Amino acid sequence: MKIVIIGVGGMGAVSLSHMIAAMAMNRSMEVISTEIHGMAKKGGMVEIYMKIGASMSPFILPGEAHHVLLFSDEYLEYARGFLLPDGKLLRLSDEEKLKIVNSCGDIRFSSSYLLGRFVVENSLFGKDDAIAVLDGFKNAIENKKCFERGLKNDF
Repeated sequence: MKIVIIGVGGMGAVSLSHMIAAMAMNRSMEVISTEIHGMAKKGGMVEIYMKIGASMSPFILPGEAHHVLLFSDEYLEYARGFLLPDGKLLRLSDEEKLKIVNSCGDIRFSSSYLLGRFVVENSLFGKDDAIAVLDGFKNAIENKKCFERGLKNDF
């Protein structure tokens, strides 16, 4: 499975990649990823390529991704370019981001919300895989709350 995560620094894109990688490792799957921060600081673009399954290189070319997880519509057209014809784009709207902040207390919990949406849209991982990983994260209660909202696409 090839996954591209495109976000903005400070929103949880790196955390989301760690969550997905941990789920894969817990299932003894091979996973490789690379993070491209460029000159990004909080508020700048963050791009992460992940491959689950045997692979030599983490880079994903345009038109190869099964899933693109997008934290900011600012990069929507760029993100679409990575998708396979039958790939899935999961993105956070500005409205969802506001609801995450109001409900969960911090924009960084958007990673858990998007993880919930990702679990629903793929066949590799289930809810229990994600809960096992989230239990080990700081602020596990808030992370699991936003994850559950993502499962239901409840924002």
